[in-house]
Amino acid sequence: MDEQMLEQVEGIDVMIADETRRILVEWIGVDPSTNQEQIDQEALRLQGLTEEAAEAYEQQNPAPQAAFYSEVVQAKETAWRTARELVLTNELYPQVTPEMIAEREALDSVLDKMTEERWDRARETKDADRWRTQNVRPSRAATRVVERVWLAKPGWFRSLAKALIAQRIEDRQPVPMTSRDPLVDELTELIEDEMRRNPPADPELPF
Repeated sequence: MDEQMLEQVEGIDVMIADETRRILVEWIGVDPSTNQEQIDQEALRLQGLTEEAAEAYEQQNPAPQAAFYSEVVQAKETAWRTARELVLTNELYPQVTPEMIAEREALDSVLDKMTEERWDRARETKDADRWRTQNVRPSRAATRVVERVWLAKPGWFRSLAKALIAQRIEDRQPVPMTSRDPLVDELTELIEDEMRRNPPADPELPF
């Protein structure tokens, strides 16, 4: 990529860049490791169309001559947001065809069914360690317990805690109701032991 194009790419609107990458990578199947230039070129095209549409919007909806500076800025921001939404809606999103959506939904349905079956098998076999791999059906009750007992803990801890509490609910084992419950220390040690054995890349992230 030459220096001029690099400057153009770096100046692309963040939302345009992010949405272009999402659609081309997640839906169209473009590999960013080998076809990043294709993604950049499409984002540049959409950026140019947005600039043209924003200019047209401003001409059709001019700010009053006596407008304050803040009003002029607000009018330009409105023009840009309107133009960007128009261009993404007309130029980018239609690249995802109804057939692609139907195929994705069918695949998601199969994967969801497989996940449900895996959760059921793990529960039926009473796998005592299934929470360690989060192979447990998510539970709203477990989430409420974790928010009440371990809210200050980092994201990965809370994810494991939700799986552990959900498992204990499934297995009809007691769960802590408050942060002062005697069970808290025992379960906290279990979770921290799992984090020591399999440390996450970033403990603040929930996955």
